[in-house]
Amino acid sequence: MLTSPELALIYKGIIELFNKGKAMDYTLLEHEMRALDHELYAEMNGLNYVGDGLLSVVDDVHVTTYADLIVEEYQRNSLRLLAMELSGKCGSRDIPVEQILQLANSKLEEIAGMGVNSTSTRQISEIGQEVVARHTRLLENGGTSVGYSTGLKGMDDIMGGFMRGEVAIASALTSHGKTALSLFMAVQIALKGVPVYIISLEMSMEQLYGRILMSMSTVSPENLRMHGLTETEIAVAKGLNETTLKRLPLFIDYIASARPEDIRAKVKLARKRKQCDFLILDYINQLDTGHAQGENLATSLGHAMKRIKDLAVEENIPALVLAQMNREIEKRNDNYKHKLSDLRDSGVLEQAADVVFFINRPELQGNGKGDDGESLVGIGNINILKNRNGATGTTKFRYNNHMTRISDY
Repeated sequence: MLTSPELALIYKGIIELFNKGKAMDYTLLEHEMRALDHELYAEMNGLNYVGDGLLSVVDDVHVTTYADLIVEEYQRNSLRLLAMELSGKCGSRDIPVEQILQLANSKLEEIAGMGVNSTSTRQISEIGQEVVARHTRLLENGGTSVGYSTGLKGMDDIMGGFMRGEVAIASALTSHGKTALSLFMAVQIALKGVPVYIISLEMSMEQLYGRILMSMSTVSPENLRMHGLTETEIAVAKGLNETTLKRLPLFIDYIASARPEDIRAKVKLARKRKQCDFLILDYINQLDTGHAQGENLATSLGHAMKRIKDLAVEENIPALVLAQMNREIEKRNDNYKHKLSDLRDSGVLEQAADVVFFINRPELQGNGKGDDGESLVGIGNINILKNRNGATGTTKFRYNNHMTRISDY
């Protein structure tokens, strides 16, 4: 129901090609348009009518968003026409009100259903077959967890790894290891052949590469960041680049001032290129949510989190989202016992997540020794406070001076 006859002709041509099972080709589309209405085709000069618009679309990354906009406009036009039709019928005393109401309900249901994707509906046994097949592959390969392993046994024992269709939030105070731990997990997952896609909203791609390089070699952090690599370290970096890192399905993208729709488009494209079976977003508080007037940041971030959750379910991939903590925990006298409300801009944020865990390093809080006298230097805690489909609990990990090497406790 396009109001422009020219655009309507283009649309009809596309539908004709689709119904005939033909390719969506520029020349074939013009042929169909000529056959449908030769006079209008000549008047609008074929597809040159939308030439400028076609040239402005450089790829199909946003095609789903464009389609949603077309459906929305179609629904608006349908509602306008329905309003005029109902207005005319209401002016006639010969038509019973009940009949008009039935017509209104029927038409409204039809219009509301225009944007619904019916292909998402599946029969229960079909879903069951996929689940059984996945468990069969796990059994045959000698696996011990349905999810992707975090690389830390204690964490896997509690939450079973990262599950498809689920979103986990990792939160910590500044410099307590959010990015370091997420990169460790990214490498562990990628080493098993799983494509990992990291979207950074803060650190540059070169900085992330540097962290991964230091985690896999003896390259000095000071040399990499300040003094320059030695000849030996350059040889080590070259060797890693040409061997392990070259084979590693680990992909990094930096996006400045990213919006939720940008994240969605990037992930869709990465999925198309087989670069994303596991998503890491570093970090959500840097998203440009464009919150509406009167809407607070916590609510808008929660809505963004819900869109990431929808994306994870839609693409059937796990997602790890990093988030900042507020500093209220530093004012409490509870030895840094985390609460879900410790998430900065919390509220809808943790509600949309399937898993929420906090990272802390006691030595940075002035706790050099535990209650039993054990040294806490180089020991970090992971507190899993929410796990929608599993257990919660606390586990530990070890790290080196620069937080470049992480291992089981």
